[in-house]
Amino acid sequence: MESNPRAAADRLPRQLISRECIADRVRRLILDRILNGVYPPGFRLVEMQIARELDVSQAPVREALRELEAAHIVETRPWRGTRVREVSPRELAESYQVRAVLEELAARLGAKHLRERIGELRAAAQGAAEAARRRDPEGYLRHNLAFHRAIVEASGNQVLERLWKSIGLALGAHVRAEGGEGVMAAAAREHHRIVERLARGDGRAAGRLLRAHAEAFAAHGAARPGKPAPERSSGEESVRDT
Repeated sequence: MESNPRAAADRLPRQLISRECIADRVRRLILDRILNGVYPPGFRLVEMQIARELDVSQAPVREALRELEAAHIVETRPWRGTRVREVSPRELAESYQVRAVLEELAARLGAKHLRERIGELRAAAQGAAEAARRRDPEGYLRHNLAFHRAIVEASGNQVLERLWKSIGLALGAHVRAEGGEGVMAAAAREHHRIVERLARGDGRAAGRLLRAHAEAFAAHGAARPGKPAPERSSGEESVRDT
């Protein structure tokens, strides 16, 4: 029995905060893997295996998956477990329409801070262009995500950032479905134009380009969906190496 009730009361919030912090880190790790294409649509996320790989209890993993399900990024079905959610062509197009508005606003809000991160943006744009030339969708996704994330984070608007992340799944699904050098190369060229506007501190012009950039992908929303993902699970690939 706890001899000091006040000490027990003081300790409980710290325990809850610690668990919430772990759950948040697990959620970000899984989300990054989804956005980067490591966990494709249909990929099974096994709670026990993720907990074992990360050396944490199942409770924070369960909380992380619950949050991702609330954001419609993963889904749980009877007999199939929890999997990365499939994205329909219609949802893909609608997601890009929303991204267009969010990223235009992000560029306008974050223009001042983005001038200080131009080197980072140029490196991400160049990496995406080189991946496009190699016909490397996964490499393109990685650099493209870094590029757009930097712009969204610079906005300083946490609600905007949260909404942007919640619909980010569509981007990876589309690039993997298309897999074409032309689509990636055209997008990579637009990145360089956006960087030049941001280098001049012109957030409005950069925002208009970002909006057109996303709307061009929205027009592709009726394109064929990707092939069904293989029946793999989180136990077949470690989530530790991020």
